Order: sequence, then C-alpha cells, then structure tokens
Amino acid sequence: MNTAPGPFVPPDTAEALAGLTMPLAEAMRSQRAIRRLHFDPVDEKLLREVLALALKAPTSSNSQDWAFVVVNDAEQKRRLVRSYQRAFKLFGWFARRAATDEPTRRQLRVSEWQREHYHELPTLVVACYRCTLKHQPVGWPQIRVSSFYGSVYPAVQNLLLACRAVGLGASLQTLPLWLVRSTRRVLELPPEMVPVCIIPIGWARGQYGPTQRPPIDDVVHVDRFGNQPWRSGQTDEAGRGSP
Repeated sequence: MNTAPGPFVPPDTAEALAGLTMPLAEAMRSQRAIRRLHFDPVDEKLLREVLALALKAPTSSNSQDWAFVVVNDAEQKRRLVRSYQRAFKLFGWFARRAATDEPTRRQLRVSEWQREHYHELPTLVVACYRCTLKHQPVGWPQIRVSSFYGSVYPAVQNLLLACRAVGLGASLQTLPLWLVRSTRRVLELPPEMVPVCIIPIGWARGQYGPTQRPPIDDVVHVDRFGNQPWRSGQTDEAGRGSP
C-alpha cells in the first residue's frame, strides 16, 4: 500500500502481484474491512488474478455454481446502489442517534463516506450463486440454505485475503443488495442466479490490521456449549477445570 505523502500513485501490477507471496497467517492477522478506497481504477490483470484465487474455494457437492459480476461502469454503479443510498440516509439518522461511543461514531463516519462515494469506487464485485434443488437461499430444509451460503462465502473470503495480499482494500457487504429485485434488474441476472453480497475493491486509503478480536479462550466451547476449559480457572458442572 502506498503511504508516501503527495498524490496517490497505484503500485505497478507486477509489484502488487508479488504480494501474493505473503504468508497466509500474516494476511489473516492483518486483514480488515477497508471501506475508504482511492478512486483510481484497478488493473484488469490484477482483478482477474484475485478472482481466480476466489474460485479455489470449496463448494457444496463441488457444484461450483458461482457467478461474479464485476461492475466498473460509473452509471451502472449508480443504478446498482441507488436504492441503498436512499435507505442509508434513514438508517444513518437512526444510527447517529444510537451511536454513544467514539468507535461506533467513527465506524459510522466511514460507512457514510462509502455510501456517498459508492459510485466512484473503482470496482464493485457482486458475488452470486445458482439456486438449485440442492442449494437455495431460503426455505426448508435448512441444509439447503446452509449449503447455498456455504458455497459462496469461502470464495468471498479467498477474494478478501487475496486483495489484502496485493494491497487492495475490500469489504464484504450485504446491505447494498437489500432490494434483490432491483439488483436483478440492474445486473440482468437470470432467475436462478441469486446475488448474495457485494465487495467494493480499490486501492486502500486506510491501514490494514492488526484487528481486535476477543481472546480465543472466551469463544471456544469443548464438547458442548458452556464448557470452556480453556478459560483460566473455569470448571464445568462435572468439576473439571482448566487443563
């Protein structure tokens, strides 16, 4: 990521691609949602590479029924997020009233910046998946729904990690696609193809991690919920304590 003072100059594509040698653990530890992006376009070769890595993710029954709609045209971007930008004005009003601490207010300011500039962001990637008898976004049995989304988000995470490695900012979002019918119309999606989330991609303005997360000992349960022997000094109902 370019941090030098003065006008931003995007890195050379070859230089950015060299970032894919970053250790996986480093990418995971420093990845975070970056919403403030430079407006400079992203080279197609670089986009193709990070999207190709997204496809290395597993899918339910090896179905591989993804479709990624890459939106670069400014007017198409405006049409895609128009209803979201209107809705966010109302959402933002409530959110501002509810924001009582500075971290929440800071996050809201970043979200509002992104909402105002959505059509200027270099690339919007809409991740879609095909609805079939085995994989459906809603309904019963639950396994079909779980298999549907479980076939999408591993690929999206691959994409986010690849973007982190090459220096691109990205974030996973669902609210801009809250009106699925409008999204379908704008992108001219066939009936069986379901838009799941949108990933804005561009050169990062903000900084990468490290991210703040709760201690792993606080969120791991062993054998059954509530049994957390990794937490210091805790015992379960059978009297078993920390190892």
